[in-house]
Amino acid sequence: MDIKLLRAFIQLTDTGHYGKAAANLFVTASTLSKQIQALETTVGGPLFERGRHGAKLTPLGKLLQREARALLRLSDDVETRMQRAVAGLTGSLDIGFGVSTLIIAPRLIASFRAMAPDSQITLKDLPSSEQHQRLLDGKLDLGFCRAPDEIGELSFMQVLEEQLSLVLPLGTMPPHRDRFSTLNSLGFVALSPSRGPGLDAQIRQWCALANFKPRIVQHADDISTIHAVVAAGLGAALLPFHGVEALGNHTHQQPLWGEASKWPVGLCWRRADTNPLLLRFVDHVSKNPTSLSSMRC
Repeated sequence: MDIKLLRAFIQLTDTGHYGKAAANLFVTASTLSKQIQALETTVGGPLFERGRHGAKLTPLGKLLQREARALLRLSDDVETRMQRAVAGLTGSLDIGFGVSTLIIAPRLIASFRAMAPDSQITLKDLPSSEQHQRLLDGKLDLGFCRAPDEIGELSFMQVLEEQLSLVLPLGTMPPHRDRFSTLNSLGFVALSPSRGPGLDAQIRQWCALANFKPRIVQHADDISTIHAVVAAGLGAALLPFHGVEALGNHTHQQPLWGEASKWPVGLCWRRADTNPLLLRFVDHVSKNPTSLSSMRC
């Protein structure tokens, strides 16, 4: 049923007069009359009794009046939602994050949802490599992760610089850099390479440049478990500084030296994605650098 005709019908029922209704609709009385006739043809019967006192609803007209108001409210709601969607104010986003952005990602999402309260956002804890693949496969909208090795179809915007750190049980004194090997008596807890290939490669690169080979005594599938093992005094670890900082003050962290200890962490998305909500989120992150200052080394 034509929404335009229903609006003309409701306007006429509200005013009860063809001339007044036509003026409110910015059409001629003749045009309005033709619109009502077209609507009557659609519903299969007369909607108004025309007389000296204007237009009076027929029983069929009264029935349509109830239904038309509901349809117009629904139409207005849909139109409003579509306008908000086009403006990037509503919709849904699946966002990945990792331990390095355990604090900053929720903070940025909270400030974004204050601006776009109708948006639905799902957070997924995923390694950077898995985020990259899910983004490419269209199974993830955005990811807070390390920069992909090859940008290609992905865009990346840095939000913080992560740094490798030595994590020790509280009370354990960190050795001088030229006596790092003394920590092998305690042993190291490491993330399973398959769970964090990017971090594993970063650690290997740093260790090679530092001429140090850690003695791995235990592997774990997530950084929070590694942190708990170290906090229990069962080993040392090489972990992202911001990630460990977010897990609480149960261990001692010492940032490591050298360029090989640092890497960018930021927001990643498909370059060709035109989702207005996604683009507004990217813009929001780019315009909120002050919220990141407390997270930098």
